[in-house]
Amino acid sequence: MPAIDHLVYASPDLDEGVHRIEQFVGGRAIAGGAHPGLGTRNALLGFDATAYFEIIGIDPEQSDPAWGRPFGLEPGGEPKLVAYAIHPVGGESLEDLVATLTALGFDPGEVVSMSRRTPEGQELNWRLTFPRDPASSGDGALPFAIDWGPTPSPAASLPSMGSLDAVRIQHPDARVRDAIDALDLGIQVGDGPLELIAVVDTPTSRVEIG
Repeated sequence: MPAIDHLVYASPDLDEGVHRIEQFVGGRAIAGGAHPGLGTRNALLGFDATAYFEIIGIDPEQSDPAWGRPFGLEPGGEPKLVAYAIHPVGGESLEDLVATLTALGFDPGEVVSMSRRTPEGQELNWRLTFPRDPASSGDGALPFAIDWGPTPSPAASLPSMGSLDAVRIQHPDARVRDAIDALDLGIQVGDGPLELIAVVDTPTSRVEIG
């Protein structure tokens, strides 16, 4: 079965998002890089060697993409946890994860290749599923899938924000809740208005980020 790769915290103003998370966990995210063509850039903190926390925001140096930025990023929006990614484990492939999500009755979207350059000049390459219709992912309640291939996951070289103790997701649609349970990711699922919460054990406290 797959494992959680990273959580996505969307903040239109990336610097504001970095500051907010620093207030929560006491650690400051480091610059990741820009996503060419998507109009976004990110900053990162780690959980462990294979999982991390991404803060993604608008890149003022890029023009607005014709189809809109991912995760509903628009100026003036409120920072919040909006999505999460899973990666293959063992002998699984990205295509296996696509098949799994499809079998659960949801369209994971097309598989696209992406890259970004780190501030140190290293180019990272990966493939991921890219749903164009938010409803196809339960508006973020269902994961997208990512495969780093031969590129090392960024998680291994990031400053720690603590350990990921739990992920809680609420969703009003029983089909979405059942699909999350079927992925066996250890996520706590409940009925109610859409909400994603990360529970993080930091060096000084236990915090909830939503």
